[in-house]
Amino acid sequence: MSLLLMLGGAAHAAEQLDRDSAQKLLERAAAAAKQENYAGTYVYQYGDEVATYRMIHLNDGQLDAERRESLDGPPREYYRAGTQVSIYPADQTGGSLDRRYTAKLFPRQLPEQPEKLLNVYGIKRLGHERVAGLQSTVYQLEPLDQYRYPHRFWMDDQSGLLLKWIVMGMRTEAMQTFAFTNIQQGGNVDRRWLKPTRTLQPVTIDSSVGSAKVAQEPGWDIKALPNGFRLLKQTSKTLPGKNRTVIHHLYSDGLTTVSVFIEPYHQRLPLGLAHQGATHLFVRQSGGALVMALGEVPAVTVEAFATAYNAR
Repeated sequence: MSLLLMLGGAAHAAEQLDRDSAQKLLERAAAAAKQENYAGTYVYQYGDEVATYRMIHLNDGQLDAERRESLDGPPREYYRAGTQVSIYPADQTGGSLDRRYTAKLFPRQLPEQPEKLLNVYGIKRLGHERVAGLQSTVYQLEPLDQYRYPHRFWMDDQSGLLLKWIVMGMRTEAMQTFAFTNIQQGGNVDRRWLKPTRTLQPVTIDSSVGSAKVAQEPGWDIKALPNGFRLLKQTSKTLPGKNRTVIHHLYSDGLTTVSVFIEPYHQRLPLGLAHQGATHLFVRQSGGALVMALGEVPAVTVEAFATAYNAR
C-alpha cells in the first residue's frame, strides 16, 4: 500500500461523496464486472494464506461466462456459463454452491442495486493509484456504525472495473485482499482462456431464499438485530449421518453476510468468541440449544446476532 494511502491521503484530502454520486459509482463498478470482457491474474490474501488465480470473463450479450483456475497449490478450476457452474476437483459429497457465493467472486463484490448499501455505508474518494499498470481511483466504503468493516477499493478510471479490493479491520489493517497483478480488457482478451483444461463436474446452485421476510422460528424469541441486515434465507435440515437438525438463518447488508445456526446443545463447540482473520464466530447456549453466529464482521456483530436469539 502506498505511503499516500497509509497516511490517509497526505497529498489529497479524502472527499465524501454525496448519496447520488455514491450510488452511480457503485452501479458503474457492478455493471463493469458483469458486462465487460476481461482476463488476467489476481492474488488473494487472507491472513497467512496467499493464492494466485487466473481468470477470464466474457459477455457477448447472449452468454455471460467465466473461468477461474488456481496457479499454485492443488489444481482447482471453476467454470460458469450463465447460471450453470462446473468445478474441478469433483465434490465427492454431492454438495451445492450458494448462488450468493457464485455472484460475489472478485471483481463482483458489489450488488447490482446498491441503494440499500448506502443506508449503512458512506463512500469517500481517497486519491489515485496505479494497479496492474492501469490508472485507478481509490475509494473507501466507510461503515456508519460499529457492525461492519471498512472496505477499500480501486476502480479502473476507463472501464469502472474493480482492480483491487481490501477488507479492512477496525485499525485500518488489511484483513483480506484481492488484487489484479495483470489484466487485459475489451478486444485484447484471449478467448482461448475460456476453455476448461480439466474434466469438470457440474454442481447444483442453491438459489433458495426461504419464505420468511422477518426471521421467525417456533420456540424462539428474536430481538432486534443490527441495522441494515435483512433475512435472505431460512432453512432447516438434518445433517447427513447425524441425528440432529440444524436451523440456518442467513442475513446480508448487501455486501457482507452473517449466518445464525441453531442446533441441539453439545460440548464439541466451546462457548464464547473465536476468530480467524476477518471472520468471527460467537457461540452461546440458550435453553437446550446452541446458537452460533458466524460472519466476516467485527466481534460485536456476531455477538449481537447470537444474543438476539433466545429460547422460550
